[in-house]
Amino acid sequence: MESILPLILSAIGGLVIGPLVARLGGGGGTGGLIGGIVGGIGAHFGLDAAGIQVLGDAAADPASLMNIINSLLEGGVGGGIVGVLAGLVMKPKG
Repeated sequence: MESILPLILSAIGGLVIGPLVARLGGGGGTGGLIGGIVGGIGAHFGLDAAGIQVLGDAAADPASLMNIINSLLEGGVGGGIVGVLAGLVMKPKG
């Protein structure tokens, strides 16, 4: 469960931030929602593959408060970026 916890938290961060940033960027909410989840998971895997850990040390304790905040923030940033793009692509015409 500890190895999947950062992935779930990244998806939640993207799920929350993606639609908000998509709406502020003029996109649709559904695209922001889907893009937020995909972007949050993608940011998690991308930063993990690059070995970038902004806060804390995930190898020490993945359930610590700093690692939970790190997972939520990386998911929020990735979800915000992909959420804006997906929100603009899936924006209703008219």
